[in-house]
Amino acid sequence: MLSIQKVILLLDDFHFNEFKNHLKENNAELPFRLISQIRNDEWEQKESDELCKAVYGSKDEKSKKKFFQLVHYTFRLTSYLSRNYPSYLTHNISAIERFINKGELDKANRVAEILLDIAHKIEDFTTLNAVLKYYAQQAQITENKNSSIKYHQQINDVLKSEHIINQIYLYMRENLNFKGKSVLSDAQMQEHLKFYDLYRNSKTLSIQFLSRFAYCQTLNYLNDAHFFHDDILDELNKLTDDLEKNGFVVFSFSDDIQLNVDYLKLKHLIYKLNKDELQKEASALIKKREPLRFWKNYVNTPEIIYLSIQASYYLTHYNQGYKHDYYENLPKEIKQQIEFNKNKCEEILAKPIWDEGLYVRYINLNSIYCGFLILGTKADVKKGVEKLELLLVNFQQIAFQRLYDALFAILITGYFFLEDHESIQECYKRYEKLTSTTSKNLENDFTIKSVYYASQWINTSRKQYVEKFQGVLDKVRENDKLQHLRASIEDIGSYFQIPVK
Repeated sequence: MLSIQKVILLLDDFHFNEFKNHLKENNAELPFRLISQIRNDEWEQKESDELCKAVYGSKDEKSKKKFFQLVHYTFRLTSYLSRNYPSYLTHNISAIERFINKGELDKANRVAEILLDIAHKIEDFTTLNAVLKYYAQQAQITENKNSSIKYHQQINDVLKSEHIINQIYLYMRENLNFKGKSVLSDAQMQEHLKFYDLYRNSKTLSIQFLSRFAYCQTLNYLNDAHFFHDDILDELNKLTDDLEKNGFVVFSFSDDIQLNVDYLKLKHLIYKLNKDELQKEASALIKKREPLRFWKNYVNTPEIIYLSIQASYYLTHYNQGYKHDYYENLPKEIKQQIEFNKNKCEEILAKPIWDEGLYVRYINLNSIYCGFLILGTKADVKKGVEKLELLLVNFQQIAFQRLYDALFAILITGYFFLEDHESIQECYKRYEKLTSTTSKNLENDFTIKSVYYASQWINTSRKQYVEKFQGVLDKVRENDKLQHLRASIEDIGSYFQIPVK
C-alpha cells in the first residue's frame, strides 16, 4: 500500500476535510482527485495500477510514470497537516483501543500496522511511542519475548529522540533569549555552535533540521560576522530545500521553523542583493508561505517579520530626510508603499493582543513603525522620535538590550532629519551607556556614529569630527557587506560638504 493511501485511511473526517479543502483552495486538482478516490475505496484499497487508472483513465507506462510522481507530490502536500495539525494521527490510538475492547483484533492490528509506518515516516514521536507500546504489550501477552524486547528497544530510541529535541529547544531558550544580554566570548559562542553541531548529521530529520537552524540563528543572534559569509547562505538555502522536500515531518505545534529560516535568509540577502532583487526575493519568500492557523491567536510574527524586512529595505535606500526637498522628490510609488506599511503597523498596534509579557515584541513593532515614520514628512519624523523617546522611558525596566542599536539608529537619524543637534548629542551618550556591555549590529552602530560625527561637525566645525567621520567611513569601505551604507554615509558627507577623502 502506498504511503498516501495509508495517510488518507488514517485521517478522521475533520482532518480529511481540512486537507481536501486545502487542495481545492490551491487548485491542486489531481491530488484532490487522488485522495478522493482513496477515501471512497476505504479499506478495500486498489493496487497501484488500478488506482492509476481511476485517476488518469489509463494504466499505460506513461500514465504510471505520471501517477507515481503524483503520489510522491501528494504525500509531500500533507505538510499542510503536519504544520497545522502535527497531532493529526493520534486519534488512531483510541481507535485501536476501541477495536481491541470490541474483540476486533484484526481491525486493530490493521490500523496499528499502517500507523506505525506513517508515524515513523513523519516523525510523530507521540503516536509512534503509543503504537510501539501497543505492540510491545501484545507481544508480551502472546508470550513473544523477543518481539516484546525489540519494541521496547524501539521505544527507547523514540524517547531518546524526543529528549534530544527537547534539549535543543531548552538550549535555545536558555542561550538565545531575546530579552537577555548578547555579549559572549568567542569560546562561549563556539561552545554553543559545538552543541548544535552534535546533531547536524542526525538520521532523525526533525533533530537535524532543528540543530542546523539553531546553528545559523546563534550566529545571527550574536551579530557574528560569520553569519553573512557565503557558506551560511548556502546552508540556509539547503535547509530551505530540505524542509520543503520533507515538509511532512512534524515539529512542535506552533513552531514555524520554515518561517524562521526564511527570515534568516532574507536578513542575509539584504546585504547581497540590489534593491529590486531584494524586493522580488522578499515578496516570493513571504507570499509563498501560507500563514499557519495558530497565528490567529497570537501576535502575528510572519506579518511583523515582513514589516521588519520592508523597514530595513526602505531605511537602507531612502533615508535622506536631511535633504530639504527629500519628501517632495520621493517617488509616488515609494510614498504609497511606505504609507501602506505604516498603516499596517498601526493596525497591528491597535489590536487587543498586547498582553503582559509581550513587551519586547511591542517595542520591536513600535521601532519598525517609527522607522517608516521617519521616512515621511517632518511631522511624521517628529512623531517617530517622540514615540521612541516614550518607549525608552516607559519600558526602561524591561530588558530589551537586543533592540537598543536598531532603536537608537532610528532615533538619532530622526533627530538628524529634524536638525536637532542637541538631542543627537544626548541620544548618542545614552546609546553608548546602554550598549556598553552588549554586542552591536555593525550597520546600526556605524549609522549612529556617522550621524553623530556629522552632526557634531555641522554644529561645531571641529576638525576632530571630520577625522572620526572619516574613520567610520573607512571601516565601512573595508566591509563588502556594507556598501549600501557606504553610499549613504558618502552622500551625507557630500551633502554637508564634510571634507573627507
